[in-house]
Amino acid sequence: MLAVLQADLLKVKRKWFWLLVFLGPFGVISLQIVNYGVRYDYLLKQQPDIWAGVIENVNMFVCPALLLGITILASQIATIEHHQSSWKQLLSLPVSRLTVFSSKFITVLIMLFVSSTLLFIGTVLLGVGLKFGWTFPAVTILKNSFFPLLAALPVLAIQTWLSITFKNQAVSLTIGILGTMVGMTAYNAPDWFIWGWPLLSEKHEPIWFVTFGIIVGMAIVICGMIDFNKRDVK
Repeated sequence: MLAVLQADLLKVKRKWFWLLVFLGPFGVISLQIVNYGVRYDYLLKQQPDIWAGVIENVNMFVCPALLLGITILASQIATIEHHQSSWKQLLSLPVSRLTVFSSKFITVLIMLFVSSTLLFIGTVLLGVGLKFGWTFPAVTILKNSFFPLLAALPVLAIQTWLSITFKNQAVSLTIGILGTMVGMTAYNAPDWFIWGWPLLSEKHEPIWFVTFGIIVGMAIVICGMIDFNKRDVK
């Protein structure tokens, strides 16, 4: 498993994927720099707890950035094999199909974890740059940075499955983009709508979305692995 994962990470090393990993959190923080630059006094009046205000404003853009990142990264990871027509060559190696599938999933997850880490650092630097001081709620910022990712694991599993299954990436990209568009305003969506989970809406405690995100995400990964194991890959 480790060898396959290392090979996948090596494949993306010279690609532009890592630029996207950086651009996601950079874009979210940049929007808030502009937001506070234009409406500084207004925003401080709206939320007396200045750090809570920063976290809330950052959170508004985390969900769409995360869902789009999942869609694009999962598609591009699979596209490497599709464009090079290397699926048969890859699967002829002494590794199981289950390992190949899980490696693609974990590769994207690692990149998203890095992106979430950058978001945490960016949020802290944003608050400090706004002269809110170094006494910040680290745990809350960590939750705001990583909980949406954990809640979005079912989406990551689905996008990985679709991207590997269909050579025409229009299918996975269309579903991912539509899910993102709806998920951005899915605060009152039914609980089964997984694209709304990264919003961490007030319908449930954040840990609810995280717990079900992990459980459902792993269940979908297993289903995808089973399907990939039976599928005739060209």
